[in-house]
Amino acid sequence: MKKWLLRISLGFLAVIGLLLACIFLRSLTPAPVQNQELQLARATISPGANGYDLLAAATNNIWWPKDQEQAIGDLVKDTNWDDALAATVLASNREALAGWDAAVKLPDFQVPEVSTMEDLLPYLASWKQLAQLAMVRENFLLHRGQDQAAFDELVKHIQLGRRMENSHGVLIVYLVGAAVNTMGLGQIQHWVGKTQLTPDQLKAYSLQLKTQPGEAGEAFANAIRVEHQVQMNTLAAMRAGRIKSEDLPHFGFWSVWPIFSYSQTEGLFARGALMLVKAAPHHYSEANVAGMQARPDMVSICLSGNPVGQILFYMMMPALAGSLEKKSKGDVQLQAIRTILALRAYQLTHGHLPPDLNALVPEFLEAVPVDDFDGQPLRYSAEKKIVYSVGKNLKDDGGDDQASPHDSSQRHLDLAFKFEF
Repeated sequence: MKKWLLRISLGFLAVIGLLLACIFLRSLTPAPVQNQELQLARATISPGANGYDLLAAATNNIWWPKDQEQAIGDLVKDTNWDDALAATVLASNREALAGWDAAVKLPDFQVPEVSTMEDLLPYLASWKQLAQLAMVRENFLLHRGQDQAAFDELVKHIQLGRRMENSHGVLIVYLVGAAVNTMGLGQIQHWVGKTQLTPDQLKAYSLQLKTQPGEAGEAFANAIRVEHQVQMNTLAAMRAGRIKSEDLPHFGFWSVWPIFSYSQTEGLFARGALMLVKAAPHHYSEANVAGMQARPDMVSICLSGNPVGQILFYMMMPALAGSLEKKSKGDVQLQAIRTILALRAYQLTHGHLPPDLNALVPEFLEAVPVDDFDGQPLRYSAEKKIVYSVGKNLKDDGGDDQASPHDSSQRHLDLAFKFEF
């Protein structure tokens, strides 16, 4: 009996030893890291030429009293409009808005370099407040009938948002820039049916909003490159014990084999970032988002020789892959607003809406804008008064979106942009 128990024990130990040997070999397998496409050199900008510096100075002059927050918020959203309060807000923020205007005029915009994920980005909240003050000014001009001046400001607002997106910051900086961009585009959508601009002026603004080929993808890819660099710096700092945070694992214990392999983890993050960088110039339908968001089962993770590294990676990768959808949403919104401007110009010229978007070409648009989700022309319904995208499910649901009055189980994922004219 004892011999059998001994044999079983030895057999069990042999299996464990073989398993650990396999894990050891896997942990030693070099992880291919393709860093060339993940490098992003920071630009050298001469003193006084960086729009970021001017915007940073402007944030020190923001006037936004707590007891007026709700009322100022109404001015931003153009609800419960109060002309006297708007004039007070603009007068009290004259210096802040002057800094915003100065930043708009500069072509260069680069944020300070970030080392690790622990670095703070205090300027992001101020960017949003400055953009909201710009919205108050735009609404003020439009309420006073100064439509051309207001739309000139809106174009600058959107252009500054684009520079923020591609300011060599981490992904959250890109997303805040995209939000600033969205604010300006939303303003145009809100006002286009009320403005007294002529068809030629509307066409001109649609043309001014046109982006260069690949511009949106480049901004997103650059944000991913910076995000990857910061991730690598953070991993190295955690490994060296320079970062000890309740929100991040302490590597004093977890860095031992077979729990953690630095080279394997570095390879995982590099491959994930590279997939996103390669997907950035393409339409959403061409990116394997489901594959990026998939994760292996826990058994595979535990047997990988790098469970801690894999858990860290699969905690972050789905969110990063999901940001591809935001890139496409931003591009779709821009193209939809350009189309709505052209539709308004067509209506003012012909007295009615066109039957389809092809009727806008070439008099009002150089071509029908493309839906960045599926690579096909944007959709349009004159009856529903919407321009829309198929969204991330890549199915044309007739413009039915999450704001639909249908039951939540029947709502679809089209991105619809309504106009009222």
